[in-house]
Amino acid sequence: MNGTNRLSASLEDYLEAIYHSRDDKKMARSKQIQKRLGVSGASVTEACQQLREKGLINYAPYEAITLTPDGEKHAQDVIFRHETLKAFFIEVLKVDPTTADEGACKMEHVVSLTIVDRMIKYTKYLRLEKEEALLAGEESFSSFLEDPKGD
Repeated sequence: MNGTNRLSASLEDYLEAIYHSRDDKKMARSKQIQKRLGVSGASVTEACQQLREKGLINYAPYEAITLTPDGEKHAQDVIFRHETLKAFFIEVLKVDPTTADEGACKMEHVVSLTIVDRMIKYTKYLRLEKEEALLAGEESFSSFLEDPKGD
């Protein structure tokens, strides 16, 4: 989706919840989404109607919810941004997994795929640098964070 058609953070969360709630037949139920997001049935209904209008899901009241091909792609993009950010926070910035997941959930909605791509490349670069630093006996970023002078 281009910038003008970008979904709100809330609708992206619903798409992500639908994606993760699907069963082996690739269908999700409203109750599963309610539970995953901790929202009311009315909220799920409203979001599903909006996602249906945008052509991202197949939805009818009291029926299973499925992603359209565009919905599947968009959900995968959101999940990719989330997982990349979370991994970057954990591996590079040494943030604990819970905090990293919470931060990734907030940032996934605003960061561009260009930035995500750079973060992936930077993480790969750091892994190579870390291997070389370990061989040379140099300190790591983790050691730097633990050093009182690192603040």
